[in-house]
Amino acid sequence: MNLDPFDKVTKNRSALPTLILMGAGLLALVLVAFFWLVGEMEKPQVVLGGDISHLGLTRQLSFVASDAKSGLRSIEVALVQENKKALLFEKNYPRTGYLGGAGPNKIEETIEVTPKALGFKDGAAELVVTVADFSWWNWFRGNVTVHTTALVVDTKPPVISVMDSPKYIKGGGAGVVVYRVSEPAGRHGVLVNDIFYPGFALPKRGDGVYGACMGLPYDIAKIEKAFVVAADQAGNEAKSPFTMDLHVRRIVSDKITISDDFLSAKLPEFADHYPELAGTPVEQYIKVNNDIRQANYKKIQEICAKFQPERFWDGRFGRMEGSPRAGYADRRTYLYNGEKIDEQVHLGVDIASLQHANVEAANRGQVIFAEYLGIYGNTVILDHGQGIFSLYSHLSQIDVQVNTMVEKGSVVGLTGTTGMAGGDHLHFSILVNGIFVDPIEWWDEEWLKIHMLSVL
Repeated sequence: MNLDPFDKVTKNRSALPTLILMGAGLLALVLVAFFWLVGEMEKPQVVLGGDISHLGLTRQLSFVASDAKSGLRSIEVALVQENKKALLFEKNYPRTGYLGGAGPNKIEETIEVTPKALGFKDGAAELVVTVADFSWWNWFRGNVTVHTTALVVDTKPPVISVMDSPKYIKGGGAGVVVYRVSEPAGRHGVLVNDIFYPGFALPKRGDGVYGACMGLPYDIAKIEKAFVVAADQAGNEAKSPFTMDLHVRRIVSDKITISDDFLSAKLPEFADHYPELAGTPVEQYIKVNNDIRQANYKKIQEICAKFQPERFWDGRFGRMEGSPRAGYADRRTYLYNGEKIDEQVHLGVDIASLQHANVEAANRGQVIFAEYLGIYGNTVILDHGQGIFSLYSHLSQIDVQVNTMVEKGSVVGLTGTTGMAGGDHLHFSILVNGIFVDPIEWWDEEWLKIHMLSVL
C-alpha cells in the first residue's frame, strides 16, 4: 500500500515522541554512568599512627589519607585549642583526570608537632584532619571527611626521685635502683653507660614507685653515666642521676687444649645443626666458637629482652651439688698443637656431678626457652620476673616445656655433653636483662637480702 506525503509526515510525527523518550533515556543512562564514575559518595579515609592522646614538647605524627575512587583533592591538618588554630600540614593536589582517580589514591605523611613553639598552652586541644576528594558530588565540592581527635597538650617532663641505689657494684655484679615518678610513665628505667634496664612497678613501695634491676658487664672499666630515665605519656623525658662506686673485676685466665679426639667427637653434632660448616676441623671449630657463639649470645639477648614484671623468685638461688670446673668471666685461651687458635670469655659456672645428674630449677620461674642452642647444646632458660633469668645448658635431656611454671627444686633436665662440652657437666648462668652476671652473688643469701630483697 502506498502512502501519500501527508500520511508519511503524520506517521513520522507520531514516532517523534518515542525517539525523544529513547534519546532522553539514553542521555539519562549516560549521565548516571558519568556521575557514578565522578559523582560517587564514598568519603576519604583517615588513619592516624600510634597513640596521640597526649602531645609533648615535640612529637612525630604520622597519618595516612586515602580515597580509592576519585582520588585525594586536599589534606589539611590543624591543631585547635579554644579560639587558636595552627595549620600543621596543608596540601592541594592537581586534578589529573575526570573519570575517577583524578588525584592520588593514598598519601602517607609524617609531620613534627611542637605545641609550645606554636603558642599552645598545656591542656585540652583537638587535632583536626580534613580531607576532600575529587568527586563531583556535593555540587562539585567532593566528599569531605573531618577526623577530630581530642588530646591533651602536656609539655612538662615528669619529676623523678631516686629512693634507693647501690652504694657499690662490681663488674659482673647486680643491683636494684628504686625511684618514684610524679605522673604515669610510659618508658622508664635505668641507663648505665649505654645499657638500658627497663623498670617495673613496685606497688608495695607506693603509688608511682618503680624498680629496675641492673647487671653490669664483667669487663666494665668505668661508669661514665648512671641515670634514672622516665618519659610521660606525652613523651616528655626526664633524667635523674645517681652514683655507684665501681669495683673493677679481676679477670682470671685459663688455657684449654683442643685435641683431634675432641674435634672428632664434637664437630659431627654441630654439622647436624649447621650444615653450612666447611673447612678443616680446626677451621670449623673456630667458626663454631666465634660466629655461632655470637649468634647464640644474640639469641639469648632476644629471649631475655622481655620479662614478667611480677617477681616469681624468692630467697637464695639453688646451686647444683658438684665440683666447680670453670668460673664466671674466666678468659679462656684455646690451644691446638701448642698454638693459640682462639680466645673467649666463659659467662657462667661449670659444675660437674654424676653423669646425667638431675638439674633443678634454681628458683621459681617460667620456662621461656627449652631447645638446642649451638655451643650451649640443649638449653633451658627460666624467667624469674623483674629482669632476672637463669640458664641451664649442655643438658642430655630436657624435661620441661615452654610457658610452664616450675618451682624451685623442680627437675628441668639432666646434665650432659651437648654443645661445646668436653665432659658431662652443667653450665649455669644468671642473667639480668640479658647481661650475664656472676652467679655466686645469687647463691649468697645474705647478699640477696641486703642488695635485692630489702629494696624490692
